[in-house]
Formats: sequence, structure tokens, C-alpha cells
Amino acid sequence: MSLASLPMYDWPQLRAETDAFWDALSANLRKAGLDAPEALDRDTPSAALWSDPDLLLSQTCGLPYVAGAARMTRLSCTPTYEADGCGAGKYSSVVITRPDGPEAPRNARFAANGPDSLSGWIAPLAHLGEGAIGEVIWTGAHRASMMAVLEGRADVAALDAVVWDIAKRFEPVARVLKVIGWTAPQPALAIVTTAARPTGERARQRGAIAEAHAAAATEPLRDALRLSRTVAFADVDYDPVREALRTAQAQLSARPDLQAAVAAASAP
Repeated sequence: MSLASLPMYDWPQLRAETDAFWDALSANLRKAGLDAPEALDRDTPSAALWSDPDLLLSQTCGLPYVAGAARMTRLSCTPTYEADGCGAGKYSSVVITRPDGPEAPRNARFAANGPDSLSGWIAPLAHLGEGAIGEVIWTGAHRASMMAVLEGRADVAALDAVVWDIAKRFEPVARVLKVIGWTAPQPALAIVTTAARPTGERARQRGAIAEAHAAAATEPLRDALRLSRTVAFADVDYDPVREALRTAQAQLSARPDLQAAVAAASAP
């Protein structure tokens, strides 16, 4: 049986819309001759799904895709989101602080969701520059990074644009945070499948996904999920992520306390 997940923006407040969108998408996949499961997998850790030869479809941040645990997957397509900081197959991270927080951080306590995060760790390193980040507080999730700033445990954090849009809708406390910048655009999270699937299957999958993103029946769901359409990115379109990782590695060459975290970003 094939496996599928859509874990990246699966907030409880949007779970019904996510499931309904999967119903439409999975019907398209089955129509294309692919063995799509009835329900999304919400129990298996993403890294385990990415390495499973039964994986039909999942999502990954660009960093694990190019340099981490998702290297055993292959790109199907890349979504476009309708949110501030997003473009065609691209997204940025918003850099936030408290209302009385620093406009130009120096040696700041930085909350990051994890070392394998492009939007929460590698991209803001390049944006903030050397000397901006002091202590790093690893939180495990974008929302937890936001809360660390709100509660005064951290001075600054970076959240991807879609998370920021969701947080402003469903977390009233997010609206008191101050935006102090946006990172450079990067390729948005990838929709991937197992490398074990032949190219022909991936082409059929890409068509089924594009159809679900264009269907009138899914428009209310896509509005809630901020989904617009998909773009047919190739692996080379994720080269900016590879460059961002190299920049971060160079930037932290004199920070032995953080070198392990940058190395972890490229660990299989």
C-alpha cells in the first residue's frame, strides 16, 4: 500500500481542509493509475516516510531535499502559495521580534525550529549576517520559535511565510510581534515521491497534482490553505538552497558552537 502525507502546514485548525483537499487529490491520483491511499499518514515521522519505497507523495523543506534525509526522494513539483512573502514556487522567511525587540539584532538570542530547516535556520543566517546571532535556542517547530520570542526566551526568530500567514489567522498573540525583515526568496517546499518510482509515474503524479490545484471544486479549500497552483521545478531550481547552505557554513566557520548545527543540516 502506498503512503502519503502533507505534514508541513498541517495545523489542527486547517486539518479538515487538508483532508478534504487530499480526498480530491487522491481521487485524481487514482484516476491517473496510481495507488493513492484513502487517508494521509500523520503518525510516521517524515524522515521515515522519505526513505520508504512505498512513498507515493509527501512534502519536504528544500534543505532536507538537497542535503538531508529527503535525498532519497525525487521532486514531483513545487506549490505556489498566496501569502505575503511568496511567489511562483518561492517563499521567504519573516524575521520577527517583540514590540520592544531589536531592529538590527547583534549577538541576539535566536529561536530556530531545527538545524535541518531552510526557512527557520539557514536562510535567516544569511539575511541577518555575521554577529547577529548569539545563543541559539532549538525549539522543534516554527510555532514554538514564535512563542519563545513572545515569552522573552529568545529575541528573534524566523518563520516561513506560510506559517506566518497561518499564525496571524489562528494565533492572536502573533499579531503583537514586530516584523524586522524578510529573507531572500528561496524555492518553496517540494512535493516529492520515492526515488524508486519510475519517471513516467512521476509525470502522471505531477499532472494529477496540477489538476487538483486548478479545479473549481477545490477553490474554497485552496483559499483556506493558501494554495494557488504548482510549478514544474526541476532539481536544478533548488540550487539556491545549496548556495544558502554553503553561505551559512562559511559564515559560521569561526563559530565552533554552531558548526555542528550547520553540519547537521546536511546529514543524511
